[in-house]
Amino acid sequence: MPGLLETGIEAHDRVLPKGIPRNTMMILAGELGTGKSVLMGELFYNILKKRKEPCIYVNFEGPPIAVEQDMEAFGWDITPYLESGQLKFLDCFSFRMEPTQVSPYVHYVKDPRDLHSVTSALFSIMEEMKMLGRGAVFVDSLTEMFTLVQEDRPLIFNMLDGVKSWRAKGPKEKLVPFFCSHHTPLRAYADLDDLLFYVVDGILDIRFNPGFADRGLLVKQFRVRKMKGAPHETYWVTFSVTSKGVTEVPLPVPVLSTEKPRTSKKK
Repeated sequence: MPGLLETGIEAHDRVLPKGIPRNTMMILAGELGTGKSVLMGELFYNILKKRKEPCIYVNFEGPPIAVEQDMEAFGWDITPYLESGQLKFLDCFSFRMEPTQVSPYVHYVKDPRDLHSVTSALFSIMEEMKMLGRGAVFVDSLTEMFTLVQEDRPLIFNMLDGVKSWRAKGPKEKLVPFFCSHHTPLRAYADLDDLLFYVVDGILDIRFNPGFADRGLLVKQFRVRKMKGAPHETYWVTFSVTSKGVTEVPLPVPVLSTEKPRTSKKK
């Protein structure tokens, strides 16, 4: 049986009281600005600092320096983990800039549109870091990965097959969980969402509360829609993003009465 991994995020661990199975591929899905990056960043940092386990960050949306700067904004310094070799970047963004110098803790992918080269590099790094039943892989984001071949539908579905291979070779074979961000809803990839959500083991939905949004207020919430192999709550958790990361905001929970509505008797 795979072990269970606590996230170290109090609100998140409350709805997953025994943790996340290590054989899990999980998607953090939501609209732009809902807090996916912060949730994933805090989980990423907690595994590095609190659990002292190795991590690989596969960045499609920005260069490694941008990830470092985003983490520093919350006081999460990842430099020591880079210098010690506990953290590696798989850089699938910087091909756009053709860098002349690459940091020793970054593996630069020349053409991430070739998913085979990304997969080969990813699992080579996992072997090098002895990631077997320990550590985690973070992918930011699957949406951006799909946009690399957005004009070629067969290649998009080829990348979906690649995600299936990642799940098989990473979480299932090596017991190393994968956490992937994914932007929804995007009309261009609407037909892929159901297939993608079917493939993975866990889904964390992140949204703006629709009732507040109707009044012009952006109130962030998350819920565990799906988590194979672990007990979990499915209610929406309201949270805010503070200088320290994710903080739960208590809201009253509506009580659903099972009594039939009473009707007044006519005299």
